Amino acid sequence: MSDLQPEPTPNNKAMEKRSVVSSFLFKLCDSQAHTTKVALFRRSNKVHTYQHHLAPISGSIDSQTDATPVAAAWRELKEETTLTSPAVKLWRKGRSFSFQDESVGREWTIYPFAFLLKPPAEGGPEAANKVEDSHSDDGDGITFDWEHDFYNWHDPDEVLSRLDQDGANATICGQKLVPRIADSLRNVYPEYHLGSTAGRRLREGLQQLQNDHESGARELATIALNILKDILMEVRPSKAKENENEGKWDAWWRDVRLISWHLWTNGRESMGAAIGSALLSVLADIEKLYEERGSEDEIIRIVDRSIRKREAMTTRFCEALDSYLRDEVVAKGGIEREKKTLRLMTLSASSTIRESILHFLRKNARDISFETLDVRVLESRPLYEGVSLASTLSSSFQSTDDDSTGPKIRVTLFTDNSAALAARDVDVLLIGADRIAGSNGAVSNKTGSLPAILAAKHVSPQVRVLVVSELDKVAQAEAIESHPEEDNDAEEVVRAWRLAGVKGADVIDGVTIKNVYFEWVPAELIDAYITDEGVKGVAGICERSTWVSQQVHRFFDKL
Repeated sequence: MSDLQPEPTPNNKAMEKRSVVSSFLFKLCDSQAHTTKVALFRRSNKVHTYQHHLAPISGSIDSQTDATPVAAAWRELKEETTLTSPAVKLWRKGRSFSFQDESVGREWTIYPFAFLLKPPAEGGPEAANKVEDSHSDDGDGITFDWEHDFYNWHDPDEVLSRLDQDGANATICGQKLVPRIADSLRNVYPEYHLGSTAGRRLREGLQQLQNDHESGARELATIALNILKDILMEVRPSKAKENENEGKWDAWWRDVRLISWHLWTNGRESMGAAIGSALLSVLADIEKLYEERGSEDEIIRIVDRSIRKREAMTTRFCEALDSYLRDEVVAKGGIEREKKTLRLMTLSASSTIRESILHFLRKNARDISFETLDVRVLESRPLYEGVSLASTLSSSFQSTDDDSTGPKIRVTLFTDNSAALAARDVDVLLIGADRIAGSNGAVSNKTGSLPAILAAKHVSPQVRVLVVSELDKVAQAEAIESHPEEDNDAEEVVRAWRLAGVKGADVIDGVTIKNVYFEWVPAELIDAYITDEGVKGVAGICERSTWVSQQVHRFFDKL
């Protein structure tokens, strides 16, 4: 661990800037995330400073080897506890903060993180629901190095309460704590500040967003708004804790923005663009109420109106796709005239794609210039979502197919390694978007999207590649490398192999398995973005991204 307080430097020297990570290790005490505990490590007598003080896992960010603060946090965690991604996951990111310590001539920038200890895979539901002893380290898999003597599990609310009460003189189990630990812990554990009811709902809400691998980005954004609404029923201006620097309304408005920031940042980060945009839109409406010091009863109505607006998005992008297919594909001879067949290809189980195709067919069933609609679906492993989409489309098409005035419907499911076969003679390839990069219009979608598009462009050069998505999914103008890769539980892949009877699935010890849900599709491979605000090009995506960045800075910079 790199010490936060080196030997004092002469006062006439300029402040030396140093960036460090401060990582807290948490574990859930029940499967519903009702309660948590945080590990505090006692520093040994071999370190230079703060011997025998309780601390998180901390260390300096090495600009030569650490690409990002989170990379430094993972490195320090492994060095000081031996824990790696199979045993823990990055649970939360806190807002960075800086402070100066003139006594040592340093200006520190702290990047707080929270990691969550995964329960043993063999523990089962009973083990997950068992409330664990806060002082037990049995089975945690932690092996600390020379920098620490031991660690204990503690109630984070009790730790922060003790720090609030006793300040720098606070002790836990007779041990002092390192300076500024309260600031770091509050940044990753806002539950304490919000109070028991609102804090618990936020924790459960974050857990709900993180663990939901069935809902798409649009659904998760609506879920996030409903979580915010639940919390705001408890967090009211009249209940806010005012202080000498801000009144109740100002304190409440800061809390609302802080809650929204955590839902956006620490919910489902790979789908954070949609969640963030939904929250930014509702914050813009709540801001007006805050400025006018309006009625508290209006707070929930504002969120409800925002949720209803989102429901109308479906109709808008369905109409946009319908117009594009009719005007740009069907009317301009984009289908095979002799056979009069329109061939669509897609993958995974995007509700956006499903609803768009169904809307197009139903609206044009009796006034359409082709005889057959050929829908080809690529399955998406390891969850086999393509099966769900294909079956849903097939059953939904039954009533239309029975109508002699409408086109015949053919739905074919292809395995995910048959992209070239599925793409043969295809007219339109539809993909959804979990995130659209504001910097260049690249699209993050389910793994398999890129090979499907490359295969389609090669075997069917006339294909139109369309991204069907709400503008809510456009992210800030950041490099693609800054967007995190979501590497999910490898056991999902292994489980699929075992269920399918794959040979060797039971003897893969020592093999690293990647379960990456999403991959990037370059904008150069995309013909158009079909959005709830019409058909867009890369310029329209960049314009939306600029708005998102402006709102992010306006609402979150001064928290």
